[in-house]
Order: sequence, then C-alpha cells, then structure tokens
Amino acid sequence: MRKIKLFIFAVMLLVICPCLSFADEVNDLLNFYVKKFNPEKALLVISDKPDKTGLFNDIYMDLKGIVIDKLRLNSLTVRMRGVQFNEPSQWAKGNVECKDAISVLANATLFESDINKSIEDKTFGKGDGRWHDMSMKINPKTLSGSGYYKYGFLDIRIDIDSKLKIVKGKELWLDEPVAKVNKLDVPDYVTKKALTKIQPLVDLRKFPLPLTLHKVELKQGSASLSTRTLPKAMTGGIKYNYSK
Repeated sequence: MRKIKLFIFAVMLLVICPCLSFADEVNDLLNFYVKKFNPEKALLVISDKPDKTGLFNDIYMDLKGIVIDKLRLNSLTVRMRGVQFNEPSQWAKGNVECKDAISVLANATLFESDINKSIEDKTFGKGDGRWHDMSMKINPKTLSGSGYYKYGFLDIRIDIDSKLKIVKGKELWLDEPVAKVNKLDVPDYVTKKALTKIQPLVDLRKFPLPLTLHKVELKQGSASLSTRTLPKAMTGGIKYNYSK
C-alpha cells in the first residue's frame, strides 16, 4: 500500500510540476512587458504552453494606457502566431527577446493629447526651446494645429495642416504638410527646418516585437495605427491579467 501511495505521489509530481513551471514562465513573460510598457491594464492570452525553446503557437496581448519611449498609447492589441522567444529559463531574469514570428497583427490608438505631449517632450524636453505653445488637432481627414517657433529675434506663429503616413513600418510622419506663417515673410527653409523638429510624430522603433504597421485611420481626437489586417481576440486559451 505504501509503495502504491508513493507511486501515485510521484505521478502527481510529474503532472503538476511542469504545469506550475509553465505558469511561472508565462507570468515572467507578462511581468517583463508590464515593466517595459507600464500599462494601466494588460491581458495576455496563450493558446498553449511554450516549448523548451520559447516557441508559442498563438499569443494575444491587449494593453491599455501603455508608454513606449515616453509616448503614451491609449491601447495596443497584438496577435502573433508562430512566435519564437528566447529560452523560458531566461525570462525570470528579465531577459526576454522576441526573435521572430510567422504572423504579427497589431492595432494601436492614441489621442491628440498624447501627440501634443510627445511633441513637447521632443522640443522642450531635449533642450530645443524653439517650439512653444504647440497644439495639434486630429480630425477624420487631417491633422492640423499651430505653434510658435523662434527664428532669430522673431517668434513666428506657424499653422500646420497635414495628412499622416507610416514610414518604415514603425514611424508616424506628417505627409505633405502645408505650413503657413501669419503676416511674416519667412523663407521656406525656415518652416521646413521647424517641421523637422517634430518629426516623426510617433516612433515605435524601440517596440520589442517584430511589428510592421501599414495603415493610419483618423477619427475626431484620435488616430489608429495598424497592420493591413486587424488583430482579433483569441477564443479560449489561457489568460493572464494585470491591473494597476
């Protein structure tokens, strides 16, 4: 009887321990992205456990109120298939690397207030005090706004009206911007130089996933950046949640 009990206990360890280890590993993965993005909320869904090399069949991430390189995004959703990370044993050490993925679908939304804050950080935050009182507005067709740019002894107001475009799959740029200077005769190169100070509006090059964006959709007060196909939430799967 004692041998039978020991055998049953050993089988239970073989069954339970790998599951506990697997759960811990995925929690380590979620904790990495929580520290990386500082989200207000985060949902990570996996189709099944990763193999020993760090390969996932299917992953869905839904992040709310995240920060990437000082830029706040209202939301970011990502669906990835065939995702190869580094070995899970490294995740607890904070060493997480997404090496490749067969498919990555993503959608990010940000408010005009996020863009304005980003512009402020790029100019005043980096010691370039030429731009001030900059305010951009997003409407369904264009991004428009105005600000003051110091040129020599002049403090000129520049009004901007522009479309937006994705550059290199990770950057949002003004596209064919029209800049007007009120009541001042200023050379074109001055306005062009002024606009380079705020480009790109959004820079996701430091985003630690193999992400390539293609589309920009504008709404009143917000913009969405996405892949050609939008990500869909995973049905079923194992869920991990985080909330501040």
